[in-house]
Amino acid sequence: QKSYPLDEDVFFLQTEEVAPGKKIRPHIYRHELLQAFSMHLFSKRPVEPIVDLDSFRRSLARRVALAALQIRLNVGGRSDDPAFTFVEFNQLDSAREGCAVCSLDMTAEPHKWKEAIHKSLAEIRKLGVFGVTMGEMERYASSLMTDAEQLAAQGDRIQHGDQLAYLMETVANGHTFMSSEQSYHMTARALSSLTLEDVNEAARELCSHVMSFKEGEPAAEGPVIAVACLPKGYKEGDAEYCDEEALVEAIYEACQIEVEPEKDVVVPFTLVPEDDLAVAMEKNPPEWLGGQFTDGTPNTSPDSITRPFTLRRLGNGIRMGVAYNPHESQRGHLRIVAPGGRDAEKRLGFKKGSMAIGARTMQEGGAFGPWTREQVELFCVDHLLMVEINCSEESITIDFTFPTTNVGNVGFGDEVQLGITGTESV
Repeated sequence: QKSYPLDEDVFFLQTEEVAPGKKIRPHIYRHELLQAFSMHLFSKRPVEPIVDLDSFRRSLARRVALAALQIRLNVGGRSDDPAFTFVEFNQLDSAREGCAVCSLDMTAEPHKWKEAIHKSLAEIRKLGVFGVTMGEMERYASSLMTDAEQLAAQGDRIQHGDQLAYLMETVANGHTFMSSEQSYHMTARALSSLTLEDVNEAARELCSHVMSFKEGEPAAEGPVIAVACLPKGYKEGDAEYCDEEALVEAIYEACQIEVEPEKDVVVPFTLVPEDDLAVAMEKNPPEWLGGQFTDGTPNTSPDSITRPFTLRRLGNGIRMGVAYNPHESQRGHLRIVAPGGRDAEKRLGFKKGSMAIGARTMQEGGAFGPWTREQVELFCVDHLLMVEINCSEESITIDFTFPTTNVGNVGFGDEVQLGITGTESV
């Protein structure tokens, strides 16, 4: 093949060897429109076909380990001065790539890029070295079971296009295709025999490419690719400046940090004790009242069900509307609307932006009563709750998405101990 005039301008990625047999292939993109530092560290592995119970159990063990690591990273990212603004660690089977891609995606402020690399890679090494705790395994295995149960309940409502895409991806990766109901039964069988050792072995496998850079550890197969994107314009010597050599050095330094085992966090069974609820209900007995309207709509009785909405009032005057959604089995949504919002700042004499900042503080803070933010967040994870607090011009809204079945269960099969329902947890 003849050479072309632009051949000498082509820049090929260089592979750097930080230790004998330990290779990193770095590359950096710079652009004027970028405002944050982002890094993508990934390694490629062969796809393990899921064709029997043993391979399916190993895939569930990987999902438990990934869930534990992601929650640890999320909790670390909610501190007063977080090192990164976004971080995600995952492994996906890619038919297009012809392999399984294990990747770390991270975004941070430009001047904190080195600290973000150190903290995220140290957390990954901690999982690979010490594994998950027994409490983490029980929580995330129970979440997998609840997730499979909900998917089975919605199996006949999955769109044909989504089902076809899932079928094509499954066949291309060499996996056995299962319906949502079959997957639910297989999940129950696999989790009933899943052990802590299985999950920790999967964790070591997932983190092996990061652990390999530690001095004394065997080298991983193939190079680890590190791609960083950062704003253009910083000069050498600035805290925000990063080049290929500095990126490789920061990754290697992060893998030398000594790590300690994760402490198991006590997750409450319920955020409000039953005794406190009983006392509150005794002081303020709940009572249903009929719906009353000022726009000409006929009033509704407190014991009737109307369509499409059932409209009632509580004894304290709170208005409630309830509707049935046939498109999402075993899922509920609750929205609490408190009038006020940004408009109340002027009427109540608050400083501008105080309502919006207060709503954001409630969203990011998360502490509740005697429970810490981490305990509340893990409670939401255990019970598959999604909570979002927003402030608009007219109101403050609190949205809850939750399962209507029992969640936070312990054990599987005949030995399962049912937890509270998602509705009760909300």
